[in-house]
Amino acid sequence: LLAICALVFLTCPVKSVHIDYGNKTYHFGGWIPGTPQVITATLSPLVEGYLNREVGLKFSPSLAFKFKAIDYSDESYSDTDIRNGDLDFIYSITGRLGCIEAQFGWSPLATQRAYVNGSDTGAQGSIVYSLETNTGIRNISDFRNKRVGVGMVLSSNAYHLGYQLMADHGVNLFSDVAQLVFYGSDYDDQVRDVLGGNLDVGITASSWLYVNHANDIPLLHVHNPTRAAADGEAFPFLTSTQLAPQYGVSASPDVPLGVKEAVADALFRLDRGDAEAVRMSVSGFEVPASYWLVRNLLQQMGLLRVGGGGGLLPSCVRPYAGVLDTITCPPGYVRQSEEVMAKQCKKDGLACPRGGQCFCRPCAPDHTVAIFPARTVLVMCCVLLG
Repeated sequence: LLAICALVFLTCPVKSVHIDYGNKTYHFGGWIPGTPQVITATLSPLVEGYLNREVGLKFSPSLAFKFKAIDYSDESYSDTDIRNGDLDFIYSITGRLGCIEAQFGWSPLATQRAYVNGSDTGAQGSIVYSLETNTGIRNISDFRNKRVGVGMVLSSNAYHLGYQLMADHGVNLFSDVAQLVFYGSDYDDQVRDVLGGNLDVGITASSWLYVNHANDIPLLHVHNPTRAAADGEAFPFLTSTQLAPQYGVSASPDVPLGVKEAVADALFRLDRGDAEAVRMSVSGFEVPASYWLVRNLLQQMGLLRVGGGGGLLPSCVRPYAGVLDTITCPPGYVRQSEEVMAKQCKKDGLACPRGGQCFCRPCAPDHTVAIFPARTVLVMCCVLLG
């Protein structure tokens, strides 16, 4: 009898399991360089158009996806929304995602592939550049005592990779430059300031420069120009630095697995001919790339602090209000106060470009510490000990 029942069971049609996720709205935050209007115009079609169509309608009851521009100012810092449970997915730069994943236990879903001038790539480099007609800056060693601009504090491609390149050439971004300018969310101002002579050196994301300022590139001198490759794939643009992953999408641990899988599958099916992809200058998405390089740079620069504040979990600095706290001086140097740096800017006649946060000679020699060569110390000890 049991055998007959088993045979009947195996031949019966199996009903699909219906999982009711509820009539829920998922909140999708996003950031790219630019104003909140630019961020929303570029990214909201992917969320409120494509994902609602390709994911939301496939559930019963249907799901909805709403977009919100984040991280373009301190007031829009996404950590607050994450702690309040007001964000479920985030599209951003890998430096920001690396922080979120380490700090809040989010998981990567996909890495985008940029599509520029007929070429696509899942990697991103950093362009370090100056004005071509500025003949006083031809090598990275010429950056000393110059005005250098970077992007958002948590941007690997507009800050961290350039910082590392300068360090590899013996120039410290915090102790050797005359003025360090953080441009926050709007990289267009950085390019305009270099072209207008209000900034000597800029550090920005390579494919972003090719997308938004292709006509200006012939006017720029690219330092350490390199044709690089990532995972055996040639990078189609010039870069000054090693390569990191492109922008990505991460999900909150509170999002049900079935919803995460549906969103990831939809992103993987996005085609470069789709209107949403064209608007974003992407050819689609692929499986998440490794953030090892990004996480390593974040920790080296003190931006991702493991066990920070006495806690067990990593913590990241605030990308706007916490900018000064991110400046870590090399041995033998001490960080100056904002008041001292403001006086230094005035003394050197260095105005702060519009929209920037400026620090003039942020690290100065620590005169309270006397550093002597080992031979000198040995002689002094011999004299003192008779």
